Amino acid sequence: MKLATKLAAVVAGTAVMFGAAACGSSSTSGSSDASSADVTLDWSFWSQGEEGNKTWKELAAQVTEKYPNIKVNLTTAPFADYFTKLQSQLAGGTAPCIVSMQSLRLPAFAKAMEPMEGPLAEAAGFKADEWSPGALKALQSSDKQYALPYGLSTMVMYYNKDAFKAAGVDEPKSGWTTDEFIAAGKKVSASMGKPAFGESFSDLHMYSQLLAFNGARPVSDDGALQLNDGKVTDAFGWYSGLATHEKISSVPASSSDVAWGEQQFVAGNTAMAVDGTWNIKSNVTDAAGFKVGVVALPQGTNGGGTFSANSGFGISKTCKNKEAAAKAIGVLTDAASQAASAKAGNQPARLAATDAFIQGLKTDIDPTNPGYSDQVAAVVKASSEKAVPFISTDNWDKVTKLMGQQFQQAYTDKISPEEALKNVQESGAK
Repeated sequence: MKLATKLAAVVAGTAVMFGAAACGSSSTSGSSDASSADVTLDWSFWSQGEEGNKTWKELAAQVTEKYPNIKVNLTTAPFADYFTKLQSQLAGGTAPCIVSMQSLRLPAFAKAMEPMEGPLAEAAGFKADEWSPGALKALQSSDKQYALPYGLSTMVMYYNKDAFKAAGVDEPKSGWTTDEFIAAGKKVSASMGKPAFGESFSDLHMYSQLLAFNGARPVSDDGALQLNDGKVTDAFGWYSGLATHEKISSVPASSSDVAWGEQQFVAGNTAMAVDGTWNIKSNVTDAAGFKVGVVALPQGTNGGGTFSANSGFGISKTCKNKEAAAKAIGVLTDAASQAASAKAGNQPARLAATDAFIQGLKTDIDPTNPGYSDQVAAVVKASSEKAVPFISTDNWDKVTKLMGQQFQQAYTDKISPEEALKNVQESGAK
């Protein structure tokens, strides 16, 4: 999957209108008993690119191989349109039975989904100890599991090995500090003749660096926006200062340039950018024209690691064949399916699939980017150990738009960081 396609996956969701309607799946007999009736389940997913879509269609076919009476009909839409379309389907009574869900958007959609517990968890073969705890937590709401994950994404720092070498700067290693990050940024910026780091106001990207700096969290545990929190104020002042004071950051040209940092990195215009592990593979094979390194985020004295996010599959509340849907999800997220997804470059949520993930990189990437798989193994371990599932508000789409408008002005010194945070807090708080 191309980088530009995946970048949209970090933009948080819109509020959803919930309508009482029938699920867009059917049973030829009209029965909801998946053990005897022929059932066709609609499954919606955002496009994973040609290769990714092919993989998921093959996995859908494997559902029928295991359960001959269950057929899964996969439909895809561009990520930018997927959740808007899902919102309309829920309102209009045409929602699919199997819903692909992103953790950042779950608060807005949880009321329209069925918790994966009790008989449904049993039908899916769900055993919590087989999964990364962080991957499960990210797809929970009010301590209920609403989707089973197919992957886990933590935020890491990608860097241009060639640019670091040209600047005479040692490559960073996991455990590096924010002071070391700034020192390296200044030397590489001087060598490149332009800022070395690509700044962002994208939620996971920016707030993960704030979390790493001093443990700042933009949303409280109960889902309330808290940009007026002292840690957030201090961390955002530091982050904005990377552009206004330290002069090591390339600033988004406009409030619509959500993916600025990653795009500038891939284009070779910067030497560092924060992005998710969903690009561990495509960042190298599809986009960058240079050798890429990856390292855990630099940590401040009171740093809190990184935020994590992921996606998975759940069941719409109005689905008429919930047991069949749970069985299908069990196949789509079983060990074999996770291994196949891991080989395609997705950091797996199942613990048993980690080796397949690293081996896929060793086979596909190491020949042209030596040692990359070893770096990834180290950084995934380091970032996952202190990963915190990102909690969003249920009006996060509004908040992210405000952030783009206000934070871009703070990065260009048109308003103070404190004023930018205040403006977003006052307009974005419920």
